[in-house]
Amino acid sequence: AVGAYSAAPGLIMATAPDSRRRRAMAVWSTYTPVGVSLGLALSGSFAGTSGWRNGYWLHLALFGLLVATMWMLPRAPAAPRGRMRLAELFSAWKEPGPLRLSLSFALLIIVGFGMSTVYPDWYSRQQGVPVGQASNILAGANLIMVPAGFLAGALLGRGWRDGRLLMVLVLATIATSVPLFMPGLGDLPRQGALVAWMLLQGAMIAVVVSALPRVVADPRQGAAAAGLLSQLASLVTFATPLIWQPLLQSAIADAPAWTGFVVVVAVAAMASLLVFPRR
Repeated sequence: AVGAYSAAPGLIMATAPDSRRRRAMAVWSTYTPVGVSLGLALSGSFAGTSGWRNGYWLHLALFGLLVATMWMLPRAPAAPRGRMRLAELFSAWKEPGPLRLSLSFALLIIVGFGMSTVYPDWYSRQQGVPVGQASNILAGANLIMVPAGFLAGALLGRGWRDGRLLMVLVLATIATSVPLFMPGLGDLPRQGALVAWMLLQGAMIAVVVSALPRVVADPRQGAAAAGLLSQLASLVTFATPLIWQPLLQSAIADAPAWTGFVVVVAVAAMASLLVFPRR
């Protein structure tokens, strides 16, 4: 899975024409919400039951389907003959464009993934529903990120500048985080804020990911740049709960401390915007 994560955008950048490359990358960015939602829907029913192994068999079947359809993938241009140098694997680390874009993406992970680690518990406490129900609501809301990614790709395809679009999305995300976490809100306003949040998250991720072809000088280095992006994102994924979980405990113990959520969202989102490579 990790290899496919890096190879897929590299293949897109090497095979898609210039006019469709950024839109294709925006579409590819929707794989996360699709995968999370489908995974919960397909194997979640087996969790905690005597048929728990069926979830693994189901995933094995999906991997088999993936292998069987690999012939449909486009063929990338032949690489130059010769021995691969170790330095080529880390070539993206030396270029400011891919490095800044990877940092921008990692900061968005702090915002989006961090929210998902605490929100089921927070929603459960605020709205008086079981945590399981709150988790299902969040899983369903994840699917909203898919059309948001398509919409962002369409806007970029029509000539919208990615830096300006990201700025609008970041400011809207900060504003949306207030009703998303504010105590005492009713079900409909809370769910409306959740829908808006997911739309913004899907669009922001698509904007950042779709900029990868722009910051890579040589399309053949796409996989190396995508690898850098995934490596930083993985590191941040491990560290993010260490930021958000203490905030959750503080907000549970002291209601006014909920503003800490908004502060983290604002700082991380604005930092992502600042390091995002401009044209």
